[in-house]
Amino acid sequence: MGRTRKAFLIIGPLAAGAATVVAARRRRGPASGARRRHVVTVYKPLPELEATQLPGSLREIAHQVEISLAAAPGDRGTEISVRVPDGSPVTDGEVRRALRETRSLLEAGDVLLPSGPATTETTPLNRPLQAATRHGREGGLL
Repeated sequence: MGRTRKAFLIIGPLAAGAATVVAARRRRGPASGARRRHVVTVYKPLPELEATQLPGSLREIAHQVEISLAAAPGDRGTEISVRVPDGSPVTDGEVRRALRETRSLLEAGDVLLPSGPATTETTPLNRPLQAATRHGREGGLL
């Protein structure tokens, strides 16, 4: 096998991966400028949530965001909607984490977390797992 062919075998997959990342960023739109509304449905009736204060970390950021409650379609509980106003120091990841924790507290009575790694020693092999565990609740579907 010649040098050129070996180079294409190495560079080809790298270029394809870079193109995939660029295409995914374009589909997502602007990263920081656009603030959007985050909504989660909790299986609790609306009057019950209106009478009490929301628990957990959503209460901690309540003065920095706009929170609204509405009945979920089909009588399936309550929708908690959070919008981060412009100029607020709260990030979308913090809002998503707060909504997940609040839903867990309201429905299960406790915040369920993944168990930690068996060792606390940081190694090159367990760094990706630690990062994924630390930031796992900030993204994904609500």
